[in-house]
Amino acid sequence: MGSKKINITIPEKNLKEIDDFCNEEGLTKSFLIREATTSYIADIREKKEFERKNKDIEWAIETSKRLRQKKGGFKGNKKGHQIIRESRDKDH
Repeated sequence: MGSKKINITIPEKNLKEIDDFCNEEGLTKSFLIREATTSYIADIREKKEFERKNKDIEWAIETSKRLRQKKGGFKGNKKGHQIIRESRDKDH
């Protein structure tokens, strides 16, 4: 994979911090920026996935509660969890 040269604008304070860190650690600015952006992007994606999973779990909990509380409406006036159990037990 090739590399591209880019221009970025950052405050002088940040540039000094980057320069100092790179000098202390023996790194190039390019390496530091690549590593930092890779890590940042991975963190953001992980947080989004975590939030998506939490929303899915919340939806499942709410749906489960509504099914448990449903009165009538199902064949034989059974509750949602009874229908699910019967369906699950039929498969075994």
